[in-house]
Amino acid sequence: MRFLSIKKSFIRSRLLMDMTDIHSHILYDVDDGIKNYKDAVVALQWLRSNGVARLFLTPHVMSDFPKNTTRYLSEAFGLFVKRLNDDEIKDIPALKLGAEYMLEPAFEKHKQGGFLTFADRHILVETSYMMPPIGYISILEQLMEEGYSPILAHPERYTYMVMDDYHSLRTEGVLFQLNFLSLTGAYGRYAKEKALWLLENGLYKFTGSDFHNLDRHKSDFLVKSLKKKQIATLQCLIDNNKELW
Repeated sequence: MRFLSIKKSFIRSRLLMDMTDIHSHILYDVDDGIKNYKDAVVALQWLRSNGVARLFLTPHVMSDFPKNTTRYLSEAFGLFVKRLNDDEIKDIPALKLGAEYMLEPAFEKHKQGGFLTFADRHILVETSYMMPPIGYISILEQLMEEGYSPILAHPERYTYMVMDDYHSLRTEGVLFQLNFLSLTGAYGRYAKEKALWLLENGLYKFTGSDFHNLDRHKSDFLVKSLKKKQIATLQCLIDNNKELW
């Protein structure tokens, strides 16, 4: 019937209501995300007005941003929260600090400095989009041996991965986080097709916005791309996010 094919946006679907978003780059002026305090406040208020209740700030930790150690980011987060409180900024999500770690040679150094985790043991990681890092499987296995639970950010965007890679990683215990805007085509047709396949095959555990910039993301939140069955599946992922808070 025709009404079953009607698509909704993330905002119209109400998926964002009371959401815990586990991936964002709103801690300003530390990476390629939001650059200043004012824009960060506007972004936070916009997200809260559309339902997001809890938000992890997860700046990149990688060689491109050498200052981003656990200590430096913790201090930047503390100053941000203090400024929000001093300015009596209202109507924003509750905030916690995490990080998104690049699997690269510098990763071991960051491990020695202590990870910024979700629920004490979950760690958000990523790789290069184009090429698999040397030894990244061993890095993931070592993390799990040490008691960490790695969450691979936006696996749909890794062009080098094929379906067998995804099944192998999930079998090993690596969890997957969908960039939910991949389903709108925000990252291109290839990422959208892979995201749909991973979603339909039940390979995702969590989801997040990977929010970098309000102007860039605002329109994508309004794209009518979600079918009824997809909304139900995404709601399960959003419910899982609460486990990390």
